Amino acid sequence: MTDKASGTTERTVLSLKHGCNAMSLYTIGVSALDAAQNALNLVGNNLANANTPGYHEQVMDLTEAYPTQIGNISLGNGVQIADTRRIIDNPLETALTNQTFVLADTTAQLNTLQQVQTNLSPSAGSIGDAIEQFFNDVNRLSTNPSDTTQRTVVIHDAQNLATAFNSLSTSLMQIQNGLDSQLNNNVTDINSLAQRIARLNGEIANATAAGATPNDLLDQRGQLINQLAGEINIQVMPGNLNQVNVMAGGTPLIVGNQSQQLQYSLTSGNQGQVTVVGSTIPLTVTGGQVGGMLAVRNQSLPDVQAQLNTVAGAVAQQVDEVQATGLGLSGPFTSLSGTRNVNNVNVPLDKAGLAFTPQAGTLYVSVTNLSTGERTLTPVNIDPTTQSLKDVAAALSAVPNIQAITDPQTGSLQILANPGYAFDFAGRLPSAPDTSNYTGTAMPQVGGSYTGANNDTYTFQVTGSGTVGVTPNLELQVKDSAGNSLATLNIGQGYSPGTPLAVANGVTVQLAAGTVNDGDTFSTPVVANPDSAGILTALGLGTFFTGSTASDLAVQPALLNNPNLLAASRNGDSGDNSNLIRLAALQTQPVLQGNTQTLTQGYNAIVGSVATQVQALTTQQTSQQALGQQLQTQQQSISGVDTNEELVKLMNFQQAFQAASEYIATVNTTLQSLYLIVQPSIA
Repeated sequence: MTDKASGTTERTVLSLKHGCNAMSLYTIGVSALDAAQNALNLVGNNLANANTPGYHEQVMDLTEAYPTQIGNISLGNGVQIADTRRIIDNPLETALTNQTFVLADTTAQLNTLQQVQTNLSPSAGSIGDAIEQFFNDVNRLSTNPSDTTQRTVVIHDAQNLATAFNSLSTSLMQIQNGLDSQLNNNVTDINSLAQRIARLNGEIANATAAGATPNDLLDQRGQLINQLAGEINIQVMPGNLNQVNVMAGGTPLIVGNQSQQLQYSLTSGNQGQVTVVGSTIPLTVTGGQVGGMLAVRNQSLPDVQAQLNTVAGAVAQQVDEVQATGLGLSGPFTSLSGTRNVNNVNVPLDKAGLAFTPQAGTLYVSVTNLSTGERTLTPVNIDPTTQSLKDVAAALSAVPNIQAITDPQTGSLQILANPGYAFDFAGRLPSAPDTSNYTGTAMPQVGGSYTGANNDTYTFQVTGSGTVGVTPNLELQVKDSAGNSLATLNIGQGYSPGTPLAVANGVTVQLAAGTVNDGDTFSTPVVANPDSAGILTALGLGTFFTGSTASDLAVQPALLNNPNLLAASRNGDSGDNSNLIRLAALQTQPVLQGNTQTLTQGYNAIVGSVATQVQALTTQQTSQQALGQQLQTQQQSISGVDTNEELVKLMNFQQAFQAASEYIATVNTTLQSLYLIVQPSIA
C-alpha cells in the first residue's frame, strides 16, 4: 500500500472511530425524510380541510439546516422547516367580516317585513276590502233604510272590519314578541361565541409564546369571529401574541382571554335594547341579525302599528260622528251611557286621557215631549281646555228635562231623560221657533229637515200687518245670520193657514190662522253639524264603535243586539236615509293625511309602504349577496385549498421522501462495506 492510500485509510479509520462524518451523512438524509414527511402531512391536512369553513391553506417554508464547520470547511447538514404559515389576506378577511354583519342585518329585516307584508295582504281579503264591503252595504241599506235584514248585514260588516283590525294588530304583536324571543336567543349565542373566542385567544397566546404557530386555532377563531359578525356589528383589532380584541356595538366585548356578557331587555318605552350585564347603557347595534331585528322591532313594526291605529281610529271617529248625530228606528233615547272614559272626571278634557280629544265647539241637544211631540233644541258650549267631565255633565244637566251623571270610578258619563221625555243629538229643528220678538196671534211653526252645509240661524220678519191668509201683501222675509235673503213668502191673501211653505235647504214654515204685525220677527236655529266639538265621539255616547285603536276596536254591544239602533235618519222618519247618505259619503271622503286620503287609501298606503321597504331590502340583499360572493371568491383564490395543486405537491414530496430513503439506504450500504474493509485496521 502506498503512503497516500495508507493516509486515506487512516483518516477513514479515525472517522469511523469518532462517527462524525458518518453521522452527518445520516443527519442529512433524516432531515430530508423529516421535511418530506411533514410536507406530506401538511398536504394531507390541506386536502382533508379543503371544504372546511374558515380553513386557510397552509404552506411550509423550508430552509437549509445550519452547516457544520470543520476547520475552514463548511459542511451542509440537510434541510430544516423554517415555518408553517397560513395563506391569508387580512384586509380581505376584514372586508368579509364587515360584509357578513351587513348582509345579516338586511336579511333579518327582510325576513321580518315579509311576514308583516303577508299579514297586511292576506289571500282571504284585507282590511281595505272589509272597509269597502262595509260602505257598499251601507249604500244598499240607504235604498231601504228600515230593512232589518240589511241593517244586520251592515252591523256584521262593521264587526268583521273591527275583527280584521284586531287580528292584524295581534299578528303584529306576535311578530314583535317573536323578535323579543329571538333576540334573547341571539344574545345568548353572542355570549357563547365571545367566550369561545376569548378561550381560543388564551390558547393562541400560550402557543405563540412557546414559539409555535397555531394555524388551526387561528382558523377556528376566525370562523367564530365571522359567526359573531353574523349576530352583531363588530370591530376586530390585533392584540399581543396573536390575540385579537373585539368591539361589539361600540363596546369592548372581548379583550384578550376575557369576554363580557350581554343581555337583552325592554325599556319602559317598550324599546328593545342590548346592554352589558350590570349596565343600563345600550349598545349601538347597527348590524348583524341583532341589528336588523332591533331595527324592525323598535322602528318598522311600531310605525306600521301606529299607522294601523291611525286608520282604525279614523274609521271609528268618522263613523261614530255620523252614528251619534242620527236617529235609529227606535227614535230618541231615554238614557245613554258613554263607552270611552276619562282618567279623571275633574281635570280638563284635553288632559283627561281621551283617545279622541274634543275641540271647542257646540253640542246641540234635542229634547222631545213624548206625549205632545213638542221638541226643543238647546246648544251646549264645549271647551276642553277649561271643562272637565263634571263640567260637561253640569252643562248638559242645565238642558231642561235631562240630567247627566259622572262616575268617578269608571270615568264615564251617563245621560238620563226625565219621565215622559227623550233626547237625541240629530240637530232636528225645534217645534216652535223663538218668538220673543213676535207679537202676532198667528203662531208660527218650522219643520222639514235642514240640508245646508253649515250651522246657521234663520230669521223670519213680517212685512205688513193684518190677518194671515186674508190681508193682501202680507209677507215673510227670510234671511240667514249673515243677512242674506233666502226667501220672500206670501202669507196674506191666497195663503191657506197651516200650510207648510218651503224656505230653503229643506226647511219649511207655516203660520196658523190669526194676525201678524209689521216688523215682527221669529227665528230658528238650523243645524248641519250637531256636534262641532266632537264630544259624543270622544265620550262614546251613542256611537257605532267602542275602542279607538286597531287592537280594541269593536262594535257597540247594544248595536249588535238591536239593529234598529243603527242611525239611518236625521229627522226620525223610518224612510229617511239622510244619515246613511252621510255615512256612505265617508267611503270617498278624504279624512287622513291632512284630508288627502280616504280610509281605504290610508290602509293601502300602509301596505304600499311595507311593500316598498320589502322591495328595497330585496334589492339590497341581492346586491350584498353578490358582493359577498365576490369577496368569498377572492378569498378562496388566495386562501382556499386547490386540490389539484395539492395533489401535485403530494407527488413531489412523495418522490422527495423516496429519494431521501434511497439516499439513506445507499449511505448505510456504503458505510457497512467501508466498515468491513477498515475493520482490521481499526482492530
